[in-house]
Amino acid sequence: MLFTSKFSSPIGSIRFVSTEAHLKQIILPTQSLSSRLSHDLESKEIPLLLQCAEQLEEYFIGKRKVFSLPLEPEGTLFQVKAWMALCTINYGETVTYGEQAKVVGVPNGARPVGSANALNPLPIILPCHRVIGSDGKLRGYAGGSDLLHVKEFLINHERANL
Repeated sequence: MLFTSKFSSPIGSIRFVSTEAHLKQIILPTQSLSSRLSHDLESKEIPLLLQCAEQLEEYFIGKRKVFSLPLEPEGTLFQVKAWMALCTINYGETVTYGEQAKVVGVPNGARPVGSANALNPLPIILPCHRVIGSDGKLRGYAGGSDLLHVKEFLINHERANL
């Protein structure tokens, strides 16, 4: 069984999807639920979803820099490895896709890492917004280029709260 709840944030309405024990997906404004997760979905505020909302609230007021939630993102082994490597990027800092690829163990893997980040099911928690192009420009964000303003907001928010 999967559970869902909504959270109102400075970037718009965010939706969480979890099992009783693990957070599976964060759905940003304009995104839709992963088809893999759309079955057996119950709108219910279970303790994990309340904890997720509390930690995101703390993040958006500048109090929380690291999340401590049980995660279970679904993807290929490479995708999950790339997503977990995002947790090594410090709050308020950015790295390039190439630098993230080196952490993942694929020194010339900027493009595959970028593709994995685009499919990140847990944006903000797994901070793909902290990854930028080698030229210093924003190059996409989980869920599509229509959310680049969200990536920019998150980077600026973190830098303002260092």
